[in-house]
Amino acid sequence: MKNTEEQFYAIVAPGFESVCADELKSRLQVPVSIEHGGVTFHGKLRELYLANLWSRCASRIVVRLGDFNCRDFPTLYRKAVRLPWGRFLKPGTAIDVRTTCRQSRLNHSGRIGQTISEAIGKALGTPVSQQDTPFRQQILVRLDNDHCQISIDSSAERLHRRGYRQQMTPAPLRETLAAGCLLQCHWNGDSDFLDALCGSGTLAIEAAMIAGELAPGRQRVFAFQHWPGYRGNLWQSLLHEAKHQQRTPSITITASDQDEQAIHAARTNAKAAGVDQWIHFEQCPYQQQHSSGPQGLWLSNPPYGERLQQSQTTPQLLQALHAHFDANFSGWHGAMILPHPLRGVPAPQLQFRNGGLPVALYPLHQPAP
Repeated sequence: MKNTEEQFYAIVAPGFESVCADELKSRLQVPVSIEHGGVTFHGKLRELYLANLWSRCASRIVVRLGDFNCRDFPTLYRKAVRLPWGRFLKPGTAIDVRTTCRQSRLNHSGRIGQTISEAIGKALGTPVSQQDTPFRQQILVRLDNDHCQISIDSSAERLHRRGYRQQMTPAPLRETLAAGCLLQCHWNGDSDFLDALCGSGTLAIEAAMIAGELAPGRQRVFAFQHWPGYRGNLWQSLLHEAKHQQRTPSITITASDQDEQAIHAARTNAKAAGVDQWIHFEQCPYQQQHSSGPQGLWLSNPPYGERLQQSQTTPQLLQALHAHFDANFSGWHGAMILPHPLRGVPAPQLQFRNGGLPVALYPLHQPAP
C-alpha cells in the first residue's frame, strides 16, 4: 500500500458507533462520519496504523478498495480485476473472501468469492494461493441492491483480541465491548473504578489500560504488516510513541468477586495484560464493597445465575445492587450490563449485543422505581 490518502472504515458493534467516532476523532485528529455499524474516516498509513493500535472499541479497520454497480458475473470480474490489488497483496498470498448479499441479482456467495479470487489472480499475474497458511488476507465483499463494495481488512484477527485473555469465566464480555461501555460512561481514568462482580476481569483490565494510557493493540500483529508497502519504521515509531505516553495510574482500581476461580482468572489475565500491579483484587461478595474515594465508577457485567443467587431475578438483582450502591457510593456513578429489555427499571444508557444476546447498560446512579 502506497502512502496515499485512502478511505477507511472502522467496523463497530451496533450501539457503539458514537463512542468509536469520538475516540477516532480525538486520536487521529480527522473528520469522521457515523454509519450503522461503523465509522468512516480518511487518512494515510499513519492514520491506519494508529487506528489499529489505539482503537479500544472498533472490531476491525478496513480499507475501502472499490465501489461499483454490478448485476452479472462478467461485470464483477471485469471491474474487480481493475482494482489496485498489488498495493495490498503480495503474489502468492492466501486470501479469504467474505461475502454478504442483500436484494441483489448476484447472491451466490461461493461463486462471488471464486470470481473475486480469479480477478485478484489475474491482476497479480499469478493465481491466489489455495494453501492453508497461518495468515490469510481477508477480503470483504458486500452486495446491496446490485451495488458492490469491496474492502480489504487491515486488522487480521478482530481487535478485541488484545492478547491477554488466558482464562475465562461464564458470561465473558468481549474486550471491545468492555472498553466501549467504559467510554460510554465517560470514564477516562481520572477517578476510582470498581467491578464488584469482575469474573475474568475484562472490565477492570480495560479500565487499567485506559488509566495507564496503554495502547490496546501494542501486543499483537496486524494484516497490514503483511502488505507490500508495509512501513516497519513507521510502525515501530508509533509503538515507541505509545510506550512513552504510558503513565502509572494514581487512582484505585478494584476487581472483586465472591468466586475464587474468577479472581484467579482475573489475576492471570491482568498479568498477561501487564496491568496486574495497578488492580486491587479481592475475593468477597459485592455487599462488602464500599467507595474507595469521593468519586468513581462502579461498572459490572453480572453472570446471571452463575455466581449470584439462582432464585434472584434480574430486576431484583438490579434493585439490590442499586440499594447497596445508593447507601455506600455517594458521589459515584454506576452501571450494570444486564439482559434487555427489563421492566420496572431505569431506562438503559446503551443497548447492544453480547454473545448474540440483547443486553443493555443500566444506570445505578438513578433511583429505581
